[in-house]
Amino acid sequence: MAEKIKKQCELLPLGASMAIVTKYYYGALSKMLEQIDLERHYTTLMLIHTTKEKCTQQYLSDMLHVDKVYMVHILDYLNKKGLISRMTNPSDRREHLITLTAKGKKMIPKIEEAIHELNCTALEGVSKAAQKDFWTTVETIMNNLKHLPVNTVDIKIKR
Repeated sequence: MAEKIKKQCELLPLGASMAIVTKYYYGALSKMLEQIDLERHYTTLMLIHTTKEKCTQQYLSDMLHVDKVYMVHILDYLNKKGLISRMTNPSDRREHLITLTAKGKKMIPKIEEAIHELNCTALEGVSKAAQKDFWTTVETIMNNLKHLPVNTVDIKIKR
C-alpha cells in the first residue's frame, strides 16, 4: 500500500498530493471536534488565540493567505457563533481588532488537544530530524512559489 501511495504522489502534481494530505488531515480534525459547535475555521481561532500583539483582520488575512473579503466572511461566521468580537481600533478607525470571547476561549483547549493528537498521529514513525527537514522543505517550497504570478484559488474546508 505504501508503495502505491508513493507512486501516486510521484505521478500527481505536488499541489494535488498536498491537497490530499490536507483533506485527510482536516477530515480527521473535523471528526475529532464534532462535539464542539464549530464546523470549520479552527485554524483562525487558534491564530487569534496565539497572537501576542494586536490581532487584526489584515494580520489574519496575511497569515492565512486569504483575501480581505473572504476573511470578513470567516470572521462573520465566528462572530455569529459567538466565538470572537470585533472592535474598531480607536487609534486607527480603519482597523478592526479581533479577540476571542469567553465561549471562543473555552473551545481552545479542545482544539489544541485535537491538533496535538492529530499531529502526533500524522508524524508517527517520522524521526525528529525528518520532521525538521520536512518543515524546512515546506518553507523552501513556499518561498520558491510565493513570487510567481497566480490566479486566486479558494480552498474551503468545511464538513
